[in-house]
Amino acid sequence: MRRYQSPFNGMRYLLNINTGEIHDLDLETDQCQISRINHEHIRMFNSYEEAQISAVLVDNISNPNGCHYCIPSKDNG
Repeated sequence: MRRYQSPFNGMRYLLNINTGEIHDLDLETDQCQISRINHEHIRMFNSYEEAQISAVLVDNISNPNGCHYCIPSKDNG
């Protein structure tokens, strides 16, 4: 579910910099627990690729991972 308040700002992909996990808010499930993520750990993007690049180059996350629940095709385990 897209959220339009800060820090989400209507963008689709959420990178949790605490865990390196990327979520698709258009395919979010209850198991994603988006509302429990500390807002300081959230970075938002318009594409999955942007989230991956930022995770590696800006946040020094060596292996960003798609969420098992909302992006299972990108889940590396």
